[in-house]
Amino acid sequence: MKDWFVTWFKAARAPFLVVSLMPALLGGIIAAAAGPINMGIFIACVIGVVMAHSAADFIDDYFDFKKGNLGNKEEQFHDSPLISGKVTLNQVLVATLICLAIALAAGLYVFINVGMPIVWMVVIGAFIVFFYTSPPVMLNYRGLGETAIFLAFGPMIVVGVYVALTGTFSWEPLLVSLVPGVFTMGVVLVSNTFDYFDDIKSGKKTFAVRFGQAAEVKLMAISSVIAYLAVIGGVIAGLVPVWALLVLLSIPMAYDAVKFTFGFADVDRYKAAMTKAIALSSVACILLLVAYGLVILF
Repeated sequence: MKDWFVTWFKAARAPFLVVSLMPALLGGIIAAAAGPINMGIFIACVIGVVMAHSAADFIDDYFDFKKGNLGNKEEQFHDSPLISGKVTLNQVLVATLICLAIALAAGLYVFINVGMPIVWMVVIGAFIVFFYTSPPVMLNYRGLGETAIFLAFGPMIVVGVYVALTGTFSWEPLLVSLVPGVFTMGVVLVSNTFDYFDDIKSGKKTFAVRFGQAAEVKLMAISSVIAYLAVIGGVIAGLVPVWALLVLLSIPMAYDAVKFTFGFADVDRYKAAMTKAIALSSVACILLLVAYGLVILF
């Protein structure tokens, strides 16, 4: 049982699921700061988001494995059991369907209790889950992968959960959502920078393939600045609470993530750059969660 659990823990890229869990929690706590929330709907939103993310990861591995585009996946912390042969493609497909079934059940529960405001976000999210890597759309192969990740793990989750819990749209969650969106996209930008040559061979039209590895890292740096400025601007405009400025404590981590990725010529820096990018995404969200916790308390 232990071996089975460890194998599927790695196959599901479980440590990576934090990048969807955090923005889901963030959307919930922003809503809670605005007023009482329905905990049943909130829990369903979190489960649905994380299971949809897990399904997307399984689908990504499934089609990348079929296409032989493994890149540096063995270096990306999850020590893929699919690559090592501990799980089969059919087993991955079954795992995908299970995750999708749970996500859809959670989405149905939210729809029954919330109604139409959530439908379009679910539809867009499902589209990204299904077609990020899989044919015929293959967003990640058509130069839309980075944009899809930004939308899916930023505005789609944070604003989606907020709308599900409050029934209204607000600029506040949208501005704050740029932080998890940009820094989760940053994880992909690191991967694409170091997978540059593999992506060229496989036909992936990533930003790095189209404009070069240096341009990809510059995009990472510029988007990070924009995320921080969005929070600062929101505070100045009175749309975001001043406590949200706690996220600025993560600036040194953002600088390190960009600096290590700029060393893309040395593939040995890949793991360190990826570690820093993932840590940044998590810490920035945690700081925002703490900020909104303080808003609720005070």
